[in-house]
Parts: sequence; structure tokens; C-alpha cells
Amino acid sequence: MERRPCLSWSAGVAICLLLSASIDGSAGAEIVRFRPRDSRAIEVWRITHDPRARDHANYHNTQCWSPEGRHIAYTHYGANQREYGAASAAEIHLFDLHEKRDRLIERGLHPRWANRRPWLFYTRLVSEDGARHSQGTCVIWYDVAGGRRTRIACGPVDPKETDCDDRWLYGLWSPEGERRRAVRISIEADSELEILPGDWGVGYNSLYVNPTHPVIVSRDHNYRDYYYATEGTHDIPFVARHFFDHDLAGENRTAPFPLMEGSHFSWNGDGSWFLAGNGPVRGKRWDEPLPCNIHWLANITMGDVCPCGFSGRWICGSTGGGRGPLRLADTRSGEGWVVMRTHSFLCFPNSGDHSGPYDIDAKGSPDATKIAFVSTYNLVDGPETEITDNVRGNRIAVTSTDGFPERGRLVNPAGFGGEVISYERKTPTSFEGIHRGLYGTSSRSKLAKGSWLISFESLLIPEAQRPPHGGSPLPPANIRRIVGDMDSPLIWQRSSDIYVAIVRLPDPPHLRLRSTSNVVQLIPGENHWETFGYHLFHNGERTTKRPLRPGENFQLPASGQLTAVAVEWSGLESRPSLAVALDRRADLKVFAETPADFSWTFDRFRVGDREITAAEAKRVPEAIREIIHLHDGVIHREWWRRSRPVRRDDLNAEGKPIRRLVYDDGKLARREYYDRDGNHVSTEMFDAEGYITEAIRHGGEHWSYRRGVPWKYIRGSAGFRQEGDRWVRFKPRAQGARRWEDSRRRNGHRA
Repeated sequence: MERRPCLSWSAGVAICLLLSASIDGSAGAEIVRFRPRDSRAIEVWRITHDPRARDHANYHNTQCWSPEGRHIAYTHYGANQREYGAASAAEIHLFDLHEKRDRLIERGLHPRWANRRPWLFYTRLVSEDGARHSQGTCVIWYDVAGGRRTRIACGPVDPKETDCDDRWLYGLWSPEGERRRAVRISIEADSELEILPGDWGVGYNSLYVNPTHPVIVSRDHNYRDYYYATEGTHDIPFVARHFFDHDLAGENRTAPFPLMEGSHFSWNGDGSWFLAGNGPVRGKRWDEPLPCNIHWLANITMGDVCPCGFSGRWICGSTGGGRGPLRLADTRSGEGWVVMRTHSFLCFPNSGDHSGPYDIDAKGSPDATKIAFVSTYNLVDGPETEITDNVRGNRIAVTSTDGFPERGRLVNPAGFGGEVISYERKTPTSFEGIHRGLYGTSSRSKLAKGSWLISFESLLIPEAQRPPHGGSPLPPANIRRIVGDMDSPLIWQRSSDIYVAIVRLPDPPHLRLRSTSNVVQLIPGENHWETFGYHLFHNGERTTKRPLRPGENFQLPASGQLTAVAVEWSGLESRPSLAVALDRRADLKVFAETPADFSWTFDRFRVGDREITAAEAKRVPEAIREIIHLHDGVIHREWWRRSRPVRRDDLNAEGKPIRRLVYDDGKLARREYYDRDGNHVSTEMFDAEGYITEAIRHGGEHWSYRRGVPWKYIRGSAGFRQEGDRWVRFKPRAQGARRWEDSRRRNGHRA
């Protein structure tokens, strides 16, 4: 297979690792680096590559990155004697981005990291004193730095996350013949399972342990998710999820409250927001009990919303039922964007939701420089194209047919089932002689302008890697069950590989000269959890043979310009720091953390073009305050009137206002989001007490609230409002109300 060369970056930073590095124990591939078409990713690394076996870096928001960003933990679903993808053949692997190698830890499932220590937890599949699902099943604590394994519990436990101090591991316990229970395990040898009090009604994605604060949010699956607004209400037309707040012992549980925003949930990286997916990026503050404001945090929507970085500033996710495209939001400015199209998909002869094996399950690294995800598509070589006009007859107009064979098959990844389409010939901008609905896939999928098509051939396992007909190991059991026909090409669709998208460079460090002591302080970048060390440059030439580690000292040249770059464990390098001019010999001291007397931002006040002091800004009738970042320039701009803010713009990297805050008598009255072209995306209105009263996504939905409780919802021509403990449907303009229950009954829903 042809490998694409490393890219030359405008920042002038050489971060090239080896184009490929041999790995041990996975299904035997290489690190392949490439740049996706029309992507905002700097580069993408394919970490694993075996089309037959599923490599999975954890479900949804369960972290796969080690706390220092050196390792990616994943489960390799290889082959037993009969088939690929069986849990009995699952292996825990660590990919070491520093040494560029893969390590097989042992047979097991459910790898989970501690919050701030390089500790990995997983379920050992090989029982020590019993059958796999009996008391002999073990939870293992693996200290990666020390290479020590410790059994901390016995029993069929699905580990989740650790608490904010890494003292307890939380999880779900599944005793034979009983319902699941929420438990916690003290992180020490042979601990007892501590069953959390109360009826948690737990499901797989039910425990949300805050990474920084001593609080847990749970979702109770004993409450029906649909058609419930309050207990006893059967006609809410939204997906309502009942939530509770708990302390770390599972006690002091709040009353249940239905959060009607979102379906997938997560904490952000610093635990400051509990995020709701399946809509605009939004969430509630960690210390506000429900009911409370659900704040919109960025100008983009996401489905499976996930943390990206420990700072809490970035949030990543996907859309389309978890399939992609990969999305990233910067909550400092409120801007979100599509990073790349992942095209992870499996075609099936029915439209049921079978997306689990191909959800991209995106997770950001500790410094939000990288996002790990999975895809079933051959992203290195697989072509893609966009439909440029609604399809008429047997011709599909597209942007380009480059990379597609002269005659072949396409995939329209619409809905959950998708559609396979053949074509007889192609032109530079069209596929002609098309035949739809191959292999039992739906021929009613929408081939609309703006939709994407991919190659069916690039979604299949190469023929050389398929076993002979009737041979073994067979394709995964779930694929065989859904497809149902071993002679169908749908049987031979690829399993997922692990990719890493490089979405930004590491933050540069700062050099501060202390003239009184002849010491230059090297202050780590704003985000530096993944930093391995630093290289120094004297007059543009590198002077360090190896990266300087935090805590080291280094003797500097007598004179000249000094800069530094941060180097991650992965080898990724930052842009250069601001230069320091040396006029005498000095010593460099490498700090491990940012000193208390240092800030990455400073304020500037002005009236018109004239700069004034902060004290003057409080006296003049009108002034402008600018918050300036040492590397990023102006990031916030505020307009003051009589020393109080009346408006604030949060700016993106290009200096464009994305989030606009409007104040009334010093209190927030309105929050607006715009895209980078100046189009108005959304508006939220606040009352004098600080509650959101209206949340409007222009061209989308319109929520109305009373003290944090929704009471009206409008989307297009459909309107719903609460009357007592029931919701009724009305026409927003004609105001003709009718019971939503009547509509549900007509559509076959239960009362």
C-alpha cells in the first residue's frame, strides 16, 4: 500500500514521526499518516489496521487516553476458533505513542483510566477460581508506570470511572439472576464491592462521575425515557431522561428531574459542565441542582458529546447517530467546526439501529491536541464525493469521481441501514447507469444535494483476507445475524480501526527572564499535561540534543535570541515561544507548573484609539476593555458604560465575534451565537434573576422556560406546551390546541 509523505506545515514545526512503526500483538499493521480531503485536521494517524477484527477505544465518553497522553488503551476483538469479534477472544492493548509500539496487556474487556494517574483498570476474562460470569471474574488495577498488576475485586463488574481523587473505581455489578447494581471499589488489593444505596435503575450509560468535583450524576432507567415530564405524565413528546445528583457515597440523592435536552451525556474535561448531546452543545453547571439553566456553549450541534482535554475549554463529538463527521467546539469563543468526515458505516438489509460496531466514539487527548476515533472505512485510500444535485433518473451528479473505479458500487450512508448502489460508468462529475437497493438495502434512501457517497469496495475486507467459503474464523456473529445471508457481500464489511486526528498543535511555553538572578524561567504552556519536554533554539538553531524535562536546569549561551518549543510524548511539537534576548550568560530553569504570579492574559483599556488605565476606564462615560492572550491576541472585547459592561464579544482565532453577550443594568440579558460568516445561529434570553426564559436556534427549535423548567417547545409548524402535568399540541400561529395523546394513539403509541 502506498504511504503518503509527511506534510510540510506553515508553522515550520517538524513533528514527523516515523512514517510507520512496527507494532506487536495487535493485528499487525503500521502507523500510517495522511491528510484527509477538505479537512481541518492537521494530520491523521491510523493506529491499528486489521479489517477483520474490531479495534475499539471504548464506548462514547469513556476515556481511552492515559492522563499524560502517552498511551491509547483499546480492546482488540480478534478471532477465536470459530469467529472474529467474540468477547472470549478480546484483548486489552496499549499503544505507546512515545515508543511507537503496541503492547498486549492480557485477555480482557472494559479498559478504563484513572483521572490523573497512569492507572488502567479492566475486567480479566480468564477467571481464577470459577466460570467467567461467576465470582471468579476479576477487576485488575494495572500501574502502567510500575508495570504492576493488582486484583482489586472479584465478581462480574463493568468498570466505569474513578472519582475526582482516584480513590474509588465506580462500576456496574451484574450478579447472576439479579438486576445490575451500582458499586464502587476501593483502589487497593482485594477490596470488597460497596453497593451504593438506593435504587439506581442502572443501564450501561448511567453513571457520570465528575472528574474534578465530588459529585455523581445518574440516569435512572427505571423511569420510562419517553412521554414522561413528571411522575405520572404519559404524553411528553420529547426524549426525557430522569437524572439525580449524588455525593461520592451515592447518598444525598436529589429528587428526579427530567432533562429533556439531549440523549447522550457527559462531563466536560474539567468537570465544570454536565453536557447534553443530540443538539446544540449545551449543559448545566456542575454545582447547580436540577431544575436549572441549560446553557448553550457553542454554535454547533453534536450527537455523542465527549470531553476533549482536561482544561474544559474544548468539547468533541459526532453527529449522525455516532457515525460522524468528527466535530470540535472551543467554548472560549463559542465556535465549533467539522474536523473531518469519518465515513464509519456498515450497510444492512434493514433500517434498524445497528450502529454500535461503527460509532466513531470520539475522545480528546488531555491537552486537546488530538482526538481518537474509530472508523470502518479505509480512510487512507477510500474515495469520497459530494452529490451536487438532486438525483433524477439513473444519473448522480457529484463534485468528482476521482479515486472511484470506472465501474463499481457506491454507498449512500443515510439512516442506519444505508443503501448500496451500482453504476455502469462514470464521467469526471457523474455516475451513470445506476441501480439502487442492492443486496436488500433500502432503495428509498434520500440521494439529496449535499449528501456524501463513498466506495462500497473500500468498506469491504480485501478478498485475500477472507477465509474460504465455509471456513473459519467467520465474520463477527452480529454481522452474520443482521445480514442473514453468507453469500451476500454485506457479510464482508470491515471492522473498525483506530485513528487519531491531530486537531491543533501543543501550546507553546513561555520564557521569562529574571534579570536580578540571571535566570530564565521556562514556564509550561497553558495546557501541558501531555508535555514530555522542551527543545531550545538559539538564534533559530536548536541547541538541545534531547528534550529538557521539567525540573531540569540548563546553561544558556552568553547572548542572542532564545526560543523554546514544547514536545509531547507523541513527538508533536508546539510553535516557538516568544523570544527572549540574552545579553549575558544565564541559567535556564524548567518549571513543571505555571507559577502563581504568571498569567497568559492581560487587560487593555481604551477610548477610541487612545489607550487608558483601568482606573480611568471606571471614570469615563464609555470605554472598551480588551482581554489579550500572549499568543492568541485579543480573545474578548467588552464595551463599558459608566464602568459596567453592556456588551461582550468572544472572538475566534481569526478575530471574528462568535459569542455575543448583552447586559442590562450589569446583568446578562441576552446571549447570541454567530458563525464565522456573521450569520445569526441562536439566541438565549435571561430574566433579572438569571434564569433562561427563551432558547431559540434560528431555523430550528424554540424552547420556553420558567425558572429552569421547560413549558413550551416549537419546532417548525409543530408546537407543544405544558398544561398542568400534561403537554398539549398546538399550532404555533393558529393556536389550535389538541391533545398530544390523540396524535400518539393515531400513530400506534401506547397510552
